[in-house]
Amino acid sequence: MKTAVKAIPLIRASQLEPYLTFMDKIRANSNKFLEQSKIRVDVLNTPEKLLPEYQVWDFIERAGKGNGSAIEFGLHTGNEGNFDFVLGLMYPILTAYDALNRLCLFTRLHSSQANLWLSEKGSEIWFCRQGIPEIAVGQKAVEAYTLMLMINLVRYTTGLKHWQPSKICLQMKQNSSIKQFKPLQNTEIKYKQKLTAIAIDSTLLSLTQTSTDSPDLSSPINLSTPARDFFGSLRQVIQSLSSNNYPNLKEVADITGMSSRTLQRRLKEAEISYTEIINQIQFERAKTLLKESNLTLREISEALGYSTQGHFSRAFKRWTGITPQLFRQL
Repeated sequence: MKTAVKAIPLIRASQLEPYLTFMDKIRANSNKFLEQSKIRVDVLNTPEKLLPEYQVWDFIERAGKGNGSAIEFGLHTGNEGNFDFVLGLMYPILTAYDALNRLCLFTRLHSSQANLWLSEKGSEIWFCRQGIPEIAVGQKAVEAYTLMLMINLVRYTTGLKHWQPSKICLQMKQNSSIKQFKPLQNTEIKYKQKLTAIAIDSTLLSLTQTSTDSPDLSSPINLSTPARDFFGSLRQVIQSLSSNNYPNLKEVADITGMSSRTLQRRLKEAEISYTEIINQIQFERAKTLLKESNLTLREISEALGYSTQGHFSRAFKRWTGITPQLFRQL
């Protein structure tokens, strides 16, 4: 029986948009930090692309420190960055409560480990978020960003542009940047809590924003949901990195925040080898190209990273027992 191995947290590239637009706004060089975190600088050309969450948080940490303070960077991005990418998850909006509840239900279309929920306590409803404990890099900056994003989502859904919560809970230790941040100066803050949460008067959530503006929903996510198992998430990481060549095990380990030894151990626990995963991905892509494209066998072999057509043909026959030419004719 295979051991249940923890999935690699994955997140849509679209989640980088608020950070990149905010950095453009302050005229900061985002490309340098993207490259340091091994993220392609044209990442938003494919916003539905899945990235390891560790890789994204690493970028946020680097960008924050490179522009003064990671926590302040997170606060300002959450308060001023463009968050249209997430509004589509809340439509159609009936009430603020309905919109936030819809967001909680569908947010894992964007992030495999995202955990948002609403919790009723007396006359208040708490909008809650649980982080990812196994990712330490960028944790404070991401929490600060998410805090302000949550507040802005309440403002957006209620139509109250300057609303701020009376109370918030934070997982991080006490930090002067949080208390001095103007949008939080009249808020009671509790630190070192088990989750991030903001208190909302329950009567506010019966409201609906009156603006007629709606987000651009013309490009819905149309790829697979981020996998929540180890094998599926590892495949998605490899596929997101693949062009003509597939990443080696160390490259995958680096961008997922693991050592090569840890990744190898997880593969062993899952009873599969890295080579077997690469072979499966190549085989599925080969089948698609053979059946759904007019590419020549030489072009297909190059697209799959083989040095010669002969190497591809031998691999395909090893997988199926027949040649790619015969498979294409079936």
